[in-house]
Amino acid sequence: MAVAVAMGCASCSTTTEPAPETGVDYYPVAVGNFWIYSVVDTTWSTASGQGSQLVASVPTRTVYQFREKVTETFTDAAGKTAYRLVRSKLGPVGTTFQDDSVFVLSATPQSVVLNRNNARTLELIFPVREGRLWNLNGYNNNSNDTITAETRRYSLVGKPFTTAATAGTPAKTYAATLTTTNTGTAAENSLVKRTGYQQVFAKGVGPVFRHRFSFLPYTYVGSGGNQVYPAGSYSVGFSRTETLIDYGPR
Repeated sequence: MAVAVAMGCASCSTTTEPAPETGVDYYPVAVGNFWIYSVVDTTWSTASGQGSQLVASVPTRTVYQFREKVTETFTDAAGKTAYRLVRSKLGPVGTTFQDDSVFVLSATPQSVVLNRNNARTLELIFPVREGRLWNLNGYNNNSNDTITAETRRYSLVGKPFTTAATAGTPAKTYAATLTTTNTGTAAENSLVKRTGYQQVFAKGVGPVFRHRFSFLPYTYVGSGGNQVYPAGSYSVGFSRTETLIDYGPR
């Protein structure tokens, strides 16, 4: 019996499941880190008329650059370490970046929180997991959210992502990325409104792509008494893309 028990124990093995990837390196936050983006703002003019007399919306593009830099740390009101993130803007004909606004980042092993215009949003939550949902506005009183709202989602975790060529910078592929997309009450895709926000984070780099859009389709009453929504015509139309073109320090 003793031999049998010994043999049985000798054949025993233990297996461990790998822990979920924390994901903290998808947004490295440290003093001196910076990110420069090529930004394209597109605004659509307001449509008017109806039928054959319709004056459709016309897009106007504005191209410039943003630089975001972590300049210092400080102790916030809760006694925790926070990072000052200064955003600067370089216009189409500018030669130097001019400070545009100041944000606050709080980066912990549990999350990355962005304080922008006195509204705190949960940009990332750890550990990362495909399909994971959380409340983007968990730290503020956004009127569209409830305590249990799920308004942001992870997708394509660990997948490669290629940015488009822009502003003289060639396309670039990042081997490991994740995508966050607004969902639930933080997004809408209907006949009367389309709005959304997407970010892509690359491991060891940070945010490499952002896309924000908001459209209120133009509509009129057709000859049959039905509402008509002409394609590409808007009462309000706006889109912004931000594509990473440089970052550091290296």
